[in-house]
Amino acid sequence: MYQRYIEVKGNARERGRQIGKLLKMQILTNYKNQTAFYRNSEDYDYKDWEEMAVRYIPMMKKWAPEVLEEMYGMAEGAEVDFKMILALTTAYEKSFARDQISDKCTSFFTTGKASKDGKTIAGQTNDERFTEWLYQLDVVIHHREEEKEVLTYTHPGIPAYMGINNRGLAVLWTYIDNGIVGDGVPTNVIIRRLLDCEDIEEAVDYLKNVPHDIPNQFGLADKKGNIICVECFPNKVYVTRREDYFVHTNHNVYTPEEEECTCSSTSWDRYDVMKQLIEDNYGKIDADMGKEFLKCHDRFPNSICSHPAPEKPWNKTLAAMVYELNEGKMHIAFGNPCEAEYHTYQFNKYL
Repeated sequence: MYQRYIEVKGNARERGRQIGKLLKMQILTNYKNQTAFYRNSEDYDYKDWEEMAVRYIPMMKKWAPEVLEEMYGMAEGAEVDFKMILALTTAYEKSFARDQISDKCTSFFTTGKASKDGKTIAGQTNDERFTEWLYQLDVVIHHREEEKEVLTYTHPGIPAYMGINNRGLAVLWTYIDNGIVGDGVPTNVIIRRLLDCEDIEEAVDYLKNVPHDIPNQFGLADKKGNIICVECFPNKVYVTRREDYFVHTNHNVYTPEEEECTCSSTSWDRYDVMKQLIEDNYGKIDADMGKEFLKCHDRFPNSICSHPAPEKPWNKTLAAMVYELNEGKMHIAFGNPCEAEYHTYQFNKYL
């Protein structure tokens, strides 16, 4: 009934129209669930956010014009008001200040001596409130434009959550916070723009220059063996290059000690467990082992594979993904990876 994979072709506007048409029901369902979530949890009219989110349009037009075109196309294809797509795309900015947001995702990157045969592997869980986002709707979108291809994982109606392109660049993302907000480009627009970069250096330069609306950590990897952690705040950006591996959860890992950090205990637990898994298996890590890492329940309920518990009854892992950068493969489990099977997606042409 719901589509887990779609392929779209053409320029940004054309691809957006195809996305909107193919995912219309899933987009509408996501939007109606958002409106119900805010009405029930905060007595908030989501229409108000639609109007507030209009402020992002000038920034997107300047820093991510093709992503904005894709969003306009999505609205046209789904036959909905553009503000609906805008409100979904910027939903993370709306949710940023709420409690428990730091009970989020766990990512890892390995290459060189840490990985089997020196290959580059990256993986992450996407942990959110299942009352806010219906993981049954999530989708992989395969973009094709001439020689360029991009595979994105996302909630329908949002340009991108994570992904990989056929030039060998992967982009993952985790929540962080230093208590500062700005007036910049929305998170999921930045991610979609990064996936159009030709290489990892272009992606790093973009993150160093684009205005950030809220703090985020972006994990970048490429098929050449580069792995880079970029901790971005509205007032500064920290770039850390690693030779073998790094782990990130929801606290600041590589920023100076004096940098303020807002997070919960679950972030430190998940970080410690993932770091130990990598160190215990150093030199042997491949995609299959990465999939097993993301199933880990050590220190439950603060585990990598997140399930509802009395302390956080609405949080769970909505998806888990592992990327093989040398082969250009995306493996995704829709739902908890301890329960759901992984599906593999790859490009028509890997450059």
